[in-house]
Amino acid sequence: MTHSDPQPKTVFYQTLAAIPAGYYTSYGRIADLCGVHVRQIQAWLRTLPRDSGLPWFRIINSQRKITEHPGAVTQYKNLAAEGLLPDKTGRFPKDRYWPDCLDS
Repeated sequence: MTHSDPQPKTVFYQTLAAIPAGYYTSYGRIADLCGVHVRQIQAWLRTLPRDSGLPWFRIINSQRKITEHPGAVTQYKNLAAEGLLPDKTGRFPKDRYWPDCLDS
């Protein structure tokens, strides 16, 4: 990384802000885009200021499900408000997975 390259945390914030309403992505996909381990993404999400306005709730697990955590109910409600609803098995639709949905 050169001095002109953005830091991974900056890339994380920019990427999180870029996820459009009505779409979601996974912890692993964000980690790949930021060049960090998944656990780093989880740590940054835990410390994200409540008033950040960033759509933290658009990140779900690799099985296309909401991971159990204290904010899971809020996450579900926020996704549902954007029209994202899971199927009977709790999985969200593949065609709403960002940024892969842009390839189709």
